[in-house]
This record gives sequence, C-alpha cells and structure tokens, in this order.
Amino acid sequence: MSRRSPHDPSSSQQSRIRSTVASLRRSVVPDIALAAVISYVAIRLLLVPMNVYGEPRGFDHRSVSDDLLGFTIVWVLVALLLVVTRQRWLVTAALLGIAVATWVAHGEKLETTGDPLIPSDLNFLGDLGFLASQTDTRTVAMPLVGLGVAVVAALYLDHRRRRALRLSTPARARRRVTSLALAPVLALSFATVMDFNRAGNVVHGLYGSDIDCCPFDQVENHDTNGFVGAFLSAIPTTLMQVPDGYGRDAILEIAERYTQDMPDPTDGLRLSDVNLVLVLGESLADPTRLEGLEIERDPRPLQREREAEGWYGSTAATYYGAGTSTMEYQVLTGQSIAFVEPQIFSPYQSTIASRTGFPSAVEWLSDHGSAAIAIHPYDGRMYQRRAAYDTLGFDRFVEMSDFEDPVRIEGNPNISDATAFETTLTMLRSAESPTLVNLVTMQNHLPFRDWYADPPQISGLVGDEDSETALATWIAGLEYSDSAFDDFLTGVAELERPTVVVYYGDHYPPILPDELLDANPRAEAFLTPLLVWANVPVADPGRDLGVVDTTDLVPMAAEMIGAPLPPYYRLLQQVQDEIGSVGRGIIIGNDRAEIAEADLSPAQRRLLHDYRLVQYDFSVGEGYGLDRLWYDWAP
Repeated sequence: MSRRSPHDPSSSQQSRIRSTVASLRRSVVPDIALAAVISYVAIRLLLVPMNVYGEPRGFDHRSVSDDLLGFTIVWVLVALLLVVTRQRWLVTAALLGIAVATWVAHGEKLETTGDPLIPSDLNFLGDLGFLASQTDTRTVAMPLVGLGVAVVAALYLDHRRRRALRLSTPARARRRVTSLALAPVLALSFATVMDFNRAGNVVHGLYGSDIDCCPFDQVENHDTNGFVGAFLSAIPTTLMQVPDGYGRDAILEIAERYTQDMPDPTDGLRLSDVNLVLVLGESLADPTRLEGLEIERDPRPLQREREAEGWYGSTAATYYGAGTSTMEYQVLTGQSIAFVEPQIFSPYQSTIASRTGFPSAVEWLSDHGSAAIAIHPYDGRMYQRRAAYDTLGFDRFVEMSDFEDPVRIEGNPNISDATAFETTLTMLRSAESPTLVNLVTMQNHLPFRDWYADPPQISGLVGDEDSETALATWIAGLEYSDSAFDDFLTGVAELERPTVVVYYGDHYPPILPDELLDANPRAEAFLTPLLVWANVPVADPGRDLGVVDTTDLVPMAAEMIGAPLPPYYRLLQQVQDEIGSVGRGIIIGNDRAEIAEADLSPAQRRLLHDYRLVQYDFSVGEGYGLDRLWYDWAP
C-alpha cells in the first residue's frame, strides 16, 4: 500500500478540519463553561433577593425544573454572546454586574412596594436620580463602583489574553467566521425570548401550563415559575386584545341601547357643580373583619360613625398587597383591569404614561369647567405618575417635594395623612371653580418597622415576632388615619361649595401571615373600606352599598347627590348591580361572596361582553362610542 503524499488534497482537508475543531474547542468550550458559571450565579442571586438591611427576601419557589429551564435560557444567551463578541472578560464583568444590580433592585422593590421586579421597571433606567432616591446611597454606589472596576479589569485581562494567544491569521479568520455565523443565531434566540408572550412561542411552551397559572399575582408568579419565567411572562404587550365582534356597528348598537330612556335633566346638583374629592387611603383596610386576629381596640371608630351620614360599603382591590396605581386607573377611567392583558401590572407605567391622551373622568370634568388636581405625598416618578397624570388631564400635580414642612408621625418616615388632608383642604378653600381632587395618601405604606410608641395589642394568628410588630404598626397607623380623615370631613363640612368625598382603600398590606389568610375566605383579603360622604343633604343616608367596584365610584358619587349619569356610567352601574365587582381572576358579589365566572348567566355574560367592547373602543380601538356614551353628556 502506498503512503499518502504530504501534498495529498484529502490529507490537507482532514488537517484543516482537525485544526478547526481544535480551535473551536479552545475558544468555544471555555466560553460555554464560563457561560454556565455566570448563569448559575445570576439565577441563584435572583432566587433570593436581598434588601438594604441585609435581609433575604426569598420566594416559596416550588419547581426545580423551572429553575433549570430558566438557567438554560440564560446559559444559551450568555454562551452565544461570549462566542459572538469574543470579549470574554468584558462580557463576564458586564453580565455579573447586571446580575448584581438586578439582585439589589429586586430586593429593594420588594422591600419598598411588596412587588417583584417586572420588565416595565426598566423604564426607570432613564432616571438614575429616581433610582438613587428609592434606596440607600451605598446600595446604588457600591454596585456601580464595583462594576466600573470590574470593566476596567476585564478590558485589561482581555488585552493580555489576546496578546498571549497570538493567533495565526487562519485561526483569527476561523474565529471571525464562527462569530459571524453565530450572530444571527444570537439575534434570533434573543428575539424569541423577548417575544415570550406571543401565542405559540417556543420558550413559553417549554414552561407548560404553569406559566399561565398566576399572571395576576407577581409574587405567586415568582413562587411558581422562578425569576426568569416570571420576568419573561410579565413582558408588556398590548393593553387589550380585540374582543370578538368589535366594530363600529357593535359599538353604536350598544350606544343606542344605553342612550334610550335617559332621564330628563333635573334642577339638582351636577358633578360639574361640586368639588369631587377621591381619596385613596394607602393600605386602608379593616382588620377587625379578619377571623383569627384579636385587636385591643377598633382602629377605625370615627369612620364607622360617619357611615350614618353617607353611603358606605367595601371596594374590591385589584391585587392582595399591591396595585395602588391600578386602583386609581380604574376609578379615574371606569376601565376594569379584568379586561387588560395580564402582563400589564400597572397601566400607568406600561401604557398611560406614553400616551398623549386617555379617556377619563378628569378630562370629562375638565372639559366642562372643573379644575383637576392630583396630590400624592411621594415621588411622582413612581409608577410614572407625573406623565400618567398629565395624560389623564390633571392641571396640577402636588407631590412630595411640593409639601412645605410636612408632618411625620413618631418614627414613620412617610408624610402623614393629616398633612395630606390639610393640603387638600387648603386647595379646596382657595379654589375658584369646582375641583376634582385625586389624593393618594402615603402614611401607611410598608415597610412597617415598629414606628409607634403605643400600638394596639394584638393576638391570635399574628405569625412570628417580626410579623406581629408589622401588623401592630400598620393597625396603629390606621388609628392615626381615622383621626386625620375625621378632621378632614369636619373641614369639608365648612366649605361653601358642595363637596363629595369618596374614601376607599387600595389593598391590605402584604404582611398578613399565611395562617391568617388561610383562616378567612379568599375574597376577604381583597376587600377594603369605602365611604361616600357629602357636605350637603343626601338621599338615604346610612345606605350600605355592599361591595362596589372601583370603576363605579365616580358614578356612585354622582348618584348620591342626584346628578345625572352619562350612558357610559349607566353601563358601569348595570355591571355593578347585576354582576358585582369584576376583578382579575375573581368576581365578588355585593354580599362579599366570590362568584365563579362559569356561574354567570347568559344575560350577565352579554353584559360583561358589552363592557369589554366599550372598554376596548375607548382605550385601544377607534373610539366610535366615546362621545355618544360619555363626552357629549354634560356632567
């Protein structure tokens, strides 16, 4: 048998193949291994976020397979990024820096709001001043300094590595070809991951049905699907999907039905004649209704006394322990979060802030001569309220920096409700025209850290010592709020202009121990107090409203003083009367009992579909019915 010539073409080809494989092994395999290390560190960090106090804020995560899937997704993207960029140390430093920053931000958001990090929070990266204001300076400075040092070191190490390698021209060419070949794969992989919520998405399908189990509760979402799955499932999408049957004819047919038999205008009060004060009480709830919790004294006695003078009941929160801005959205627009895509956690932040206009009671009343003021004793950049309020039509926004010498109670770092109410009264006294005020208080916002010297004694299902302290601190705050609100109503009673006050809670704070939640019906954790009160005589004082959806609060205020309702508000009231409070994944009847959607009658389902069609028309669609159902009707 003859020996192969060194110049044999087949021999040269095999040599090139071996050389290419060896080159890829030297360059790609280390990148893949390094990507695995980076991904593991990132995933472990994000599963146990830490707050500024060094306290772990872990989740009750239950799925090892979802952890592995999240790790694999990150691993593939990081490995492709390393191979394509060929900047091993720089990419490592940058990605680990991002992981640490995300870890810190995740823990801080849990500490300050009770909510996990969601994709729309990335909007805040454009306002580093706001991010710095939300946490301890060292918490922001240390990761930034560390990242800067790591990047400089990475650039140096990458430079040293390149000089040490001294690759031949063919080897450099092969690496360049590999990078160019894998670049489209990286782009396609990233696009696929970011398109997670599109129907038929491959990555979404890998998670199975669990990924759709809890889109309305981001804490439960993280518990079930891990950080990666929960974060991807919350990537914003369109505000609403097109309902079946939507079109001009369908909307005009609904408008025709609801404009029939409109009552004749009366000589009585109209909403445009009065001050309308909408007060959202932060963490305002009624702990005396919770079975298994014993409290030394009633924290809300004064509000209960006022119930005999107005109308009272309960509102249904959009979430347990969160969702303040969403409750505002429902009150001001009449639009239900139940119809909004589950990835939209805060419509203010995800949608409203980027619009130039959005149908609302603010715009409607302003068009007919009312002034409109928003008041919130906190940073207006949170949930992008500044931009959202401008979109909705407010003339002025009074935020934390606008308060002069605000009062804070004992150790509570938040501005007191008494200060917020006094500011509101000052503006109402000086108002030259009827005024809509949207006040969102801040006094009773978490975290609750043993602020008060004499909180009420509590017992029963109170959890551990930290949980008991938080509960007692929150309940003590309710007492201060009760006194401040009663003083506010006393001041409103002295105003010359007729004034209607709607006082409602946004949610329970997310501090109730699991055993306490388990001892009560699920619906109870969503219900918060409601009082509609006026400084003029009202029909049927002391009326118990039962459970009222926040979308119906403005119509309810109009009804109490006998003001006419536009057809749109008549639709909202019909939904309230015939179905109840319609929330995300839960319907609560006027008797506080939960109703299964499957148990709705055909007539109730048609009514709900009418509501969905109108909401889509107003928020995303063509606005065929906006004037006929709402804006053409004088308040």
